Amino acid sequence: MAKKKRYKAKRNKKHSPKSVGSGGGSNYRFLNPYNFVRFLGKGRDNPSDAGVTLLGRCAPPPHDRYVGITGKITCTLRTVTPLFISDSEGITGEEHKTYHFFQINGQYAIPGTALRGMVRSVFEAVTNSCMAIFEGARLSYHLEPRLALQLVPARVERNGDEWRLRLLTGTTPLSVGRPPQGTQYAAWIHRYWPLKPSGTLRQDPPQNDRIRQFQQRTARGKEVGLQDLKHGQECYALLKLVQHPHPRIQFWDVLALDTNPGCLEQMKQGNQRIEKGWLCITNQNIEPKHSERFFFRAADNDGHPETIELPEKVRREYEDLIKDYQERHQKEIKKRRDRSQPLDTPVGDDPGLSRFIYTPSERELQGGELVYAMLEGTAQQPSVKFIVPVSVPRVAYERTIADLLLPHQKACDYFNQDAVSIADLQLCPACRVFGWVHQGAPEDPNVRVAYAGRVSFSHAILQGEPKKLGEDTPLAILSSPKPTTTAFYLLGANEQPNFNVTYDTQGARLRGRKFYRHHGTANPQEYKRAGDIRDGQNRTVKDVLDEDNEFTFTVHFENLAPVELGALLWALELEDGMVHRLGFAKPLGFGSVKVTVDTVEVLNPRERYASLSNVGWHPVQRDVWEAQCVEAFKSAMQWRYNKPFEKLKNVEDLKALLGTVPTIAVHYPRPPYNGTPNPDPEGKQYEWFIGNKRKKLALPPAPADTQGFPLLNKQGHEF
Repeated sequence: MAKKKRYKAKRNKKHSPKSVGSGGGSNYRFLNPYNFVRFLGKGRDNPSDAGVTLLGRCAPPPHDRYVGITGKITCTLRTVTPLFISDSEGITGEEHKTYHFFQINGQYAIPGTALRGMVRSVFEAVTNSCMAIFEGARLSYHLEPRLALQLVPARVERNGDEWRLRLLTGTTPLSVGRPPQGTQYAAWIHRYWPLKPSGTLRQDPPQNDRIRQFQQRTARGKEVGLQDLKHGQECYALLKLVQHPHPRIQFWDVLALDTNPGCLEQMKQGNQRIEKGWLCITNQNIEPKHSERFFFRAADNDGHPETIELPEKVRREYEDLIKDYQERHQKEIKKRRDRSQPLDTPVGDDPGLSRFIYTPSERELQGGELVYAMLEGTAQQPSVKFIVPVSVPRVAYERTIADLLLPHQKACDYFNQDAVSIADLQLCPACRVFGWVHQGAPEDPNVRVAYAGRVSFSHAILQGEPKKLGEDTPLAILSSPKPTTTAFYLLGANEQPNFNVTYDTQGARLRGRKFYRHHGTANPQEYKRAGDIRDGQNRTVKDVLDEDNEFTFTVHFENLAPVELGALLWALELEDGMVHRLGFAKPLGFGSVKVTVDTVEVLNPRERYASLSNVGWHPVQRDVWEAQCVEAFKSAMQWRYNKPFEKLKNVEDLKALLGTVPTIAVHYPRPPYNGTPNPDPEGKQYEWFIGNKRKKLALPPAPADTQGFPLLNKQGHEF
């Protein structure tokens, strides 16, 4: 109880709003809701100290006999900020959903799986265990405009198992590694009025000849059957050479399209030309777009190969990219379909979706696809680096997220391809204690694919009457993690923050394990949706439990070594003043909880099985388990990593994120709203990141992350 009182005395006034910044006004600054717990090195072994060895990778003990400490830990969990654990039942609403707090037989509770995950995440971080659950995919990013200008229109062609790429460079000789040196490769088909016109189209319509020309071309396109032609269809185009208002842009303008060149011959005038090619339609997928493209190659443009090899690696990476595009837009596709809105055309001010985003068959190359290719080599001997579906594309990094992990950081599967018995397994501390499952189960039935954990968690049951924050709370907008924000997720050379680092940067490393920081108190301005808006972007939670609710739960463990039990006890109770993060809306300040170990009991198997009356359970006093287990764990960590426990990077980071109460606001990066630091009801956090491309701010390591960031608008100006 003494620990509870000491911690409670440090807390701020209930739900008091954060200060508006470090000094207020133009000095407004905020802390990002998350930071990272850094990895440690591989560490050193000590053959004469079993505790040090157990902090590395080694074989786990068997389950069929008692070879370690077995017992149970009774804990109290107290809410420090509001807590919400969602129940999978009773969800209401169509577009805007409402969730209820988890209950068991009418009692508010926390599932044991949630507690287990909460404690394991800390256990993994403090013991420097492997990244057991890790998405090691290849991520994508927006290709820089200067590089996008180097893309070459092309057509995928397949003949059995042979794949080729036909280069469609119009009338201009091929350039590799630079934009076309002359007329643009693909011809333009004026088809849309831009949702956000560029400077050349931003005049008053009655005085703008270009608008009248645009309207005439659209009408003429309908007359010659433009609306009947499909993407990828072979056809003929009547072309006219046009100088764009931008002095460096010259292009072929499509005056008419038809499957019969004879019809176009009757319309041809002066230096106009008729070419055979393919119609490329990707829809009005960005606000400024006004034209589709016609891919062709003139017969007299013969200074480079017509087709080149399309390697399997490039094909596979293209299909992964399309999958990434489709997964990114799943919610938007569902929202439009639920509202019976079109996918291929704009809805209000929102552009349409690219064709390949909502077409499942586009995930696999069949042959006949129109793409843009990035080439390398020379114009006479080009090769394909990658292909993309649009001219302003996302492209995949060459390295995956997993490629940035060192061997001792990768999932334990990496070391266990031939493990048959338990003795063959080489598992990290967390996988030995909490359990391990092979992430890519091999076909060989003799290979071991799992090891059962040696800890189990009961559900936590609320004690007494619930103290509720409110019956109905519409939360602010939350989104999925953005590991493509490399200035936040990666470190550069020498483990230093660097805005320009990417997954392909030499020496780049993942920052570590992502943790949401403790806010100290929950601020309604941050966790509630401004304007009480309820739509598909946010959700409502009912019966949120306020601070000072208490739950009790039990942890059973078996065959733990003293150093393992010490790590478990540390991960449960943490240091004085530190909290766990649990449940939903952690970025908004929910889910700070304090766990206190009430009792520790151990089982004496000899007593239990040698007597009919002696159950063999014995309580262990706090000073005993702290000295023999927790201190043993800290000492072993100090020896393995050659630094006092409190000075280890991972421990410093955990204390900074889970213990230090911020003195400035905590929220996601966002632009100022109507001249204030308040959140925009529509979210629009992306505008801060657009502005940061000019400001170039990177996330500092957790202990140094105390000054925060300024608010930025899209132009990079500070509020």
